[in-house]
Amino acid sequence: MPARTGRTAIRIAIKRDEGSVLLLGIGLIGVLMLAISVVVDASLAFVQRQALQARADTAVLAGVQRIDLDHYYTHGATETSKLIPREASASALAHIELEQVTDPIPGLEVVRILGHERRLTAELTAPIQTAFWPIEETITVRSSASLDYVG
Repeated sequence: MPARTGRTAIRIAIKRDEGSVLLLGIGLIGVLMLAISVVVDASLAFVQRQALQARADTAVLAGVQRIDLDHYYTHGATETSKLIPREASASALAHIELEQVTDPIPGLEVVRILGHERRLTAELTAPIQTAFWPIEETITVRSSASLDYVG
């Protein structure tokens, strides 16, 4: 059996490596596409949460403007100024419904709107909408505003 020369051994080694770069390239592209899809879906969920939080914030701000005007006109803005809880809650809900008409959030649900004499709280939920990976989760946000007097 003849001994192999250095050139022959190198050629055999090169022939064994043929195509491995292609496989590594395909694997790298697959990993990159997976990473991009995860980042895109996470970004979509973050943007959806921000939109839902903004909706809750604007609703409670609309609601806390419903103060007891009779008391306000009689006594002015004092520590005894208060909200009308039923009107504040109704105003917040009306604001959410109006915004749903002009800029809908798919699947938005009002969990609760609680009005008290000094505070209004809203809790909203909506399903997460993703582009690549189906997720059966919801986003829930809470927002509250209070009527405070600074004299």
